[in-house]
Amino acid sequence: MKRALYSLSVAVAFMAASVISSAQERDSFLLGRGVDNWFISFGGGVNTVYDNALFAPVQPAAQFNFGKWFTPSLALRAGYHGLFAQPASNAETWFSGEGKFNFNLAHVDVMWNFRNTLVGYKETRVWNPALYFRSGLMLAYGDSQRRHLYAMGAGWSNSFRVAEHVSIALDLSAVLAPEKSMRKDQSGRFVIFPSATLGLVFDLGNRRFRRPSPKAEAPDPNIIDKLQVQLEEADARLAIAQNRVSKLQKEASKLEKLQEGKTYEYHAGELSEAQPVAPVAETLAQPEILYFNVGKTTLDERELARLEFYAQNTFKKSQKLLISGAADAGTGSKELNDRLSRQRAEYVKDILVKQFGYNPANITTQADVIPSTSPIKGRIVTIEVQ
Repeated sequence: MKRALYSLSVAVAFMAASVISSAQERDSFLLGRGVDNWFISFGGGVNTVYDNALFAPVQPAAQFNFGKWFTPSLALRAGYHGLFAQPASNAETWFSGEGKFNFNLAHVDVMWNFRNTLVGYKETRVWNPALYFRSGLMLAYGDSQRRHLYAMGAGWSNSFRVAEHVSIALDLSAVLAPEKSMRKDQSGRFVIFPSATLGLVFDLGNRRFRRPSPKAEAPDPNIIDKLQVQLEEADARLAIAQNRVSKLQKEASKLEKLQEGKTYEYHAGELSEAQPVAPVAETLAQPEILYFNVGKTTLDERELARLEFYAQNTFKKSQKLLISGAADAGTGSKELNDRLSRQRAEYVKDILVKQFGYNPANITTQADVIPSTSPIKGRIVTIEVQ
């Protein structure tokens, strides 16, 4: 009988783990670090015995658990459950020969938070229900009689968060054990130990889950060579622009005596009052492109230098700009690419506003996923005048 119970318990645990693992695919592959999402719980309540279609009078019970959530839906915990029990009928036929006996159950539970699986994980959720499958070893004793027996069962834990790291937990469980191990005459099949306890759950450390980092793809040597050429060209353009800026700053230092309301011309080191001329239509700047590394939402130093040049020389703060973020459709999931595209566009906008004084009301951002045989062409942000 013990072998049969043990085999059934292993099968149930394996099935539960398989179902929960499959359900985790709908949980966005969120995982916790080894030091996160540990918890301890304890509580007290009542238990009874169900035997021969009868319930015994309730007796006090206590429980203590220590465990960890590996994902928002899957946890393992180990603990103790027990105190007192009483036979439902024919107490003299039980191993103790008395109306009461003590029992201690050391158990391991596989827990499944089905709400996180079905509707998605939410860190601030108040009610977190979890079904669990239990397997353990029970020590029952009365007077000088002792019995060791294997037990298995299931339960439903309901935790209600009352503080950042504290929850109130209502735990309902039932454990199945071989009845013949409890009888003097070794008769019967199974006896059930239903229990209800109320207690507290304390979260240890952070309650945090994250997605695994995507695998980095091997870089294409041809793309690296093209990028190197582009970076060298960008360096040359940047050096020219910096030289122009330096010259303009020197020339501007000579213009300290300008009178407000007048227009001047500067030629060959001389200032002269300019004649009014008809306004010239503003020439729209051509779209400029910034390149991002795979999986990144920030620019490296060379691309930041290009952005600084565009902000100071190519575009004007009075213009309305459209910033388009993009990601490569062939790399990563659609959800990841959409998020990368939005973050890249907002990142460039934030630099223009905070570092170069552009008006955020004049800047519009959008996100896109670009299908391309060359992934580097999709990991970009374009800036253009609307």
